[in-house]
Amino acid sequence: MPASTGKAALSYSPERAEVYACASDDANAQARSLQGWSQLYDQISPGSFHGAIEGICTDSLHVFREATNARLRQSCVVKSDAWWFGIPVREDVSFRLDARMIPCGEIAIRRGNQVFELMTPESFEIFGIVVERKKLEEHLRLFQDVTPPGDHDDLLQAAPHLRTRLRMLLHELLSQTLLYPEVAQSVNAREAMEQSLMDAVADACRERSASTEVSRAERQQAILVRDVREYLLSLDDRVASVPELCRNFNISRRTLQYAFEQVLGMGPNAYLKLLRLNGVRRDLSKRSALMKSVQQVAADWGFWHLSQFSKDYKQHFLELPSLTLKRTQDARSR
Repeated sequence: MPASTGKAALSYSPERAEVYACASDDANAQARSLQGWSQLYDQISPGSFHGAIEGICTDSLHVFREATNARLRQSCVVKSDAWWFGIPVREDVSFRLDARMIPCGEIAIRRGNQVFELMTPESFEIFGIVVERKKLEEHLRLFQDVTPPGDHDDLLQAAPHLRTRLRMLLHELLSQTLLYPEVAQSVNAREAMEQSLMDAVADACRERSASTEVSRAERQQAILVRDVREYLLSLDDRVASVPELCRNFNISRRTLQYAFEQVLGMGPNAYLKLLRLNGVRRDLSKRSALMKSVQQVAADWGFWHLSQFSKDYKQHFLELPSLTLKRTQDARSR
């Protein structure tokens, strides 16, 4: 699969809608490809990355389908005046949203302008809906028995048949607009699509059941892991150690270890190494990397044993770091 250039492989741009599809062999390029989002991906599982996104954007609605083959930790923010709904393509797949483990097939939700973290498994596909908040609330008011999601809600437990209906609708909407992009240029067709989708979301909101509360301990663990990650990424000129993290966050090593194992399924030392490897890959994929050598970028992320670094990098991404840099150079020369 060719490397993503950050541009859609298929793109139509009528005045108020865009249909797009793109593929990527790099998690960082995949994160940049999702329109209207601010995202950062860390590849957790080893192996070559393959991903794809297809979607349609209008003034008030963004519908997409994203596929990734690797286990990822995703830091996400959607635009401030919107709601995000995420539903796995398959009913038998679960994933984590912040402290919440989203049960198999259920719908995750998050209000815009809130940073949230996703932990997604290997071979994961998800439908996403980003809808303008005002438009959603206006539509839900047409139904007397529907309550809009709350600002801090993260799970929409709708009946199975309603989730199936929503998946089928999303599949048909995307397949038809990708097959016939001219449909997106019709105002009447777009309004009909939006109406059908809003009705399906309203039905899911109407018949949702109360979700169980996340325990205080689970929420604190997720917050700690998120804060540690943000702290690590803020250190532009150095790399932190586990003892430093314990001192900085005033916690014991055991508390840090347990939080990481519960949230990420690995200890802090293993995660620190993965974060640094992903950081090197991100930097090697930037245009600014053309002014540096692989050795310089690796050293900036705290790797001093360069032969071991190259071995670890190849083991995780199935390519040498020099090849990552070469792709960046080739893309610049085109």
